[in-house]
Parts: sequence; structure tokens; C-alpha cells
Amino acid sequence: MFKKFIILFLLLILNNCASPTTALLGPSITGVRTGSIYQAGFSYSSGQVLEKAKKHLEKVEKTRKIVSQQLDQFNDKIIKDKLNRVVSSNQADIFFKAVKDNLKKYN
Repeated sequence: MFKKFIILFLLLILNNCASPTTALLGPSITGVRTGSIYQAGFSYSSGQVLEKAKKHLEKVEKTRKIVSQQLDQFNDKIIKDKLNRVVSSNQADIFFKAVKDNLKKYN
């Protein structure tokens, strides 16, 4: 049972499924390996910068999708309005042509 637990634990760590819980593992390994607290701090801060950049990019992508959807809806509305104007102008032309024909016919 203990052997299965160890295998499962190692599998999760090696697959990077437990990355939030092991976020401080990288800098601590760097600190132990190099013996330099500066390099460990740099490792930690660069990880934090990359994480914040990833979150910012996700927000930008979400905002871009929303703006794109709104622009598509606005363009659809413009196209519908243009079609309605064309139809109404055609109907007006037909009406005036019919009135002129009736005036010619009865005058």
C-alpha cells in the first residue's frame, strides 16, 4: 500500500499536476544547489513574473473575445439596417412608379 502511495505521489510530481503546491520547490532547489540566496530569489521572482504575465494575457484574451463578439453583433445590426433601407427604398420606388402609371392612365 505504501509503495502504491509513493508511486502515485511521484507520478503526480513528475507529471507537473501538483505545480501550485510545489511552486516554492524550484527556488529552494536552486538555493540548495548553488548556495546563493540571490539566485534563489531570482528564480522565485522570475516564476512570479511569468505567472502574472500569463494571468494578464488570459484577461486580455477574454476581453478580446468579448469585444470581438460585440463588434460582430454591431456589424450584423448595420448590415440589417442597410438591407431594410434598400428594401424600403425599393418599395418607395415601386409605389411612386405605380402612382405615376395610374396618373398617366387616368389623365
